Amino acid sequence: MPIALSLHQLTALDASPLELVAIAGGLEVEFVCLFTHVPDAAAGRYPFVDRADVDSLRAALDEYGVRLGNVEVFPLDRSGPRDEFEPALAIGAQLGATRATAHVHNIASDQEASDRFAAFAAQAASHGLIAGLEFNNFSAVTDLGEAARIVRAAGVGSVVLDTLHLVRSGGTAGDVARAAELIDYAQLSDGPAVMPGKERWREAVAERLPPGEGDFPLAALIAPLAYGTLFEVEVPQSAARKAGVPALDRCLRAVAASRALLARHRQDSAP
Repeated sequence: MPIALSLHQLTALDASPLELVAIAGGLEVEFVCLFTHVPDAAAGRYPFVDRADVDSLRAALDEYGVRLGNVEVFPLDRSGPRDEFEPALAIGAQLGATRATAHVHNIASDQEASDRFAAFAAQAASHGLIAGLEFNNFSAVTDLGEAARIVRAAGVGSVVLDTLHLVRSGGTAGDVARAAELIDYAQLSDGPAVMPGKERWREAVAERLPPGEGDFPLAALIAPLAYGTLFEVEVPQSAARKAGVPALDRCLRAVAASRALLARHRQDSAP
């Protein structure tokens, strides 16, 4: 059978969480990733799930046969208890999520990062969620090697592998192989081989290419990942949205490309 996929909300920011679930169901995508916590700096810019949405979303997930795989995004920008995360983690648990993704900011050392991540992982675990640490150029943890060191030191949780962030940080298939035992969740997209630094934020949140339409060595990057890894489609397409291409069509393009990549290059997707 084909590998299970997840559809990230960034792929269609103009769709509400309910609409994204319906799109996923129509495309026979098994999981979605939704925002249940948004940092203050991003408030109002991303579709957001709050307590008032739980009943309707639960009903939609049941209706379309879709599961909530991951909730985002939790900025670990200071030490100490994080009571403000509790509602978002609780919502994720109520909707059946299994993962919660964090970014680390404002750290003086890997030890400080691992302490914060361990504390967040314990908080997430109290809601039945596995904590994932995502690295990117916009946080204090910028590459896969550093993320792996932090998660190993914490002794808990996993590393979230975003192929865009891996390539833009200079990461290789060898880096993936060395950290593969920590990775059970990977986000797929493609892009040009080179992207100017000043354009990388926009690329990350607004304009990625579906797998196979760019220059990333995706087949090599996903090859070391273990059987059972959850692959997620994270392909925002701002230009197409502005041109009037509906969210369903943009998601279909990205999902079809991701399935084609996995069918060609993952043995666990064989019939």
